[in-house]
Amino acid sequence: MTSASFALRRGALLSLSLIVGVTLAACSGGTDPSEPDGGGTGGTATVVDGAAEISADDLEFNVSTIEATAGEAFTITLVNNDSAPHNISIYTEEGGQALELGPTGEGGQTVVTEVDALEPGTYYFVCDIHTEMNGTLVVSG
Repeated sequence: MTSASFALRRGALLSLSLIVGVTLAACSGGTDPSEPDGGGTGGTATVVDGAAEISADDLEFNVSTIEATAGEAFTITLVNNDSAPHNISIYTEEGGQALELGPTGEGGQTVVTEVDALEPGTYYFVCDIHTEMNGTLVVSG
């Protein structure tokens, strides 16, 4: 084997190793097992001027976290880009007491859930029809 051939093979092996490493890193989740399933794409919606907007598409919310200010009522507008019906409801925790049960929007509809002022803490939001669509409502302040 010539030194040029060896260098070429070594370069190809290093390149392949780099590609595999990058692919594995991109595919690994890194999720916190104490968090809900995260039926969202990982984004965050922040309540601004008393309102937040999220969307549903392909049986996923576009966010997994909603941030709100304690002591202030707000609305969550759910834009249903899916063909299936969806809603968004707020619970004290997964499987806990319902605080707000949002209206159901059929495919293509937009619905608004009104949320009463909440104490600081972490709450659970979910589509009651498709419970794999869920996330965390963080209320601070």
